[in-house]
Amino acid sequence: MPNKIQNKYEWYAHPEGLKFVETHRDEFRTSGHWLMLPNTFSAFHRVTNNEELWYIHQGAITLYIIDEAGRLTVRKLGSDIGAGEEPVVSVPIHCWQAALIECGVPFAFGSVVCAPAFQFELFEIADRKELLARYPDHAEIITKLTFP
Repeated sequence: MPNKIQNKYEWYAHPEGLKFVETHRDEFRTSGHWLMLPNTFSAFHRVTNNEELWYIHQGAITLYIIDEAGRLTVRKLGSDIGAGEEPVVSVPIHCWQAALIECGVPFAFGSVVCAPAFQFELFEIADRKELLARYPDHAEIITKLTFP
């Protein structure tokens, strides 16, 4: 199935590490699809002008959110509600977020919606050293989900 999805859109390698295609943009919101394959992840990043809604269509991922107070929240994004997965997760404005495909899952496919509209100049990829200095209690996951 990932080949059909891969061939459907003109994906690009998003700076955070997954495949992405924007599907809608107006003055109020943007939306797009993301595709995560094994051995890839969405690196810690944040947006400073909007909250971000993550939706899952196929597969499963783990979403890590560090809020401004330094609290780490782990959410499972997937369709198995009985196993504690959620089909949609909201990431509040200014929070650091990263995602990892679940072990053994061949691919994960979903969508993201930002409101107001996403702007690249208000998007930030985490600097590993800075994030580790600010949140040393989360060193293991920060090291795993940031770029050297």
